[in-house]
Amino acid sequence: MEILPAVPDRTLNAHLWVRHPHDWYVEESWVDHRFFEEEGFEGSICDPACGLGRIVEAARAAGYNNVWGEDLVSRSMFCDRAVDFLSEEAGRQAPDNICCNPPFRKSREFVIRAREIARRKVAMILPVSWISGDRRSRWLERKFPRRVLIITPRPSMPPGPVILAGLKARGGRTDFAWYIWERNYGGEPSFGWLRRMP
Repeated sequence: MEILPAVPDRTLNAHLWVRHPHDWYVEESWVDHRFFEEEGFEGSICDPACGLGRIVEAARAAGYNNVWGEDLVSRSMFCDRAVDFLSEEAGRQAPDNICCNPPFRKSREFVIRAREIARRKVAMILPVSWISGDRRSRWLERKFPRRVLIITPRPSMPPGPVILAGLKARGGRTDFAWYIWERNYGGEPSFGWLRRMP
């Protein structure tokens, strides 16, 4: 397993990080732990963009045993297989549920693919603004999520190398939510908040 070296993309006092080439951004751990306290799952859980494995780790801590991670590049011990989620088929175990923080530039493709594969639920961390684009909103009208949990306070999501370098980014500037789709759900979505402190 190859673990990429930690190299920060900016100086600590700068305002922006250079965009990661694979759109690898890491959510704060509380986002995942609180999510599994709030949303229940039946069966297996796969994170196909597991990065440092925070979702896998949080699911296991919540008592889920059949949990595994995959990613384009293996970056942690929580990655069971290096694979391209959008193209690889051979040998893929079909999970009951898919939970992930997908690469933003491929987020719609990740949602479509996950909804094709998962037998029960799909949960994705995406910007709140993700639902407002014209093309995407029209698609969502036909593919309603069952639930949208707005994450508060805004989490920081720095590039993975920043975390590996031991640096901490604070003060998230983008609103994020967990979007949850459930197979065969035909109603409109419910909206709520996922608070750091319940």
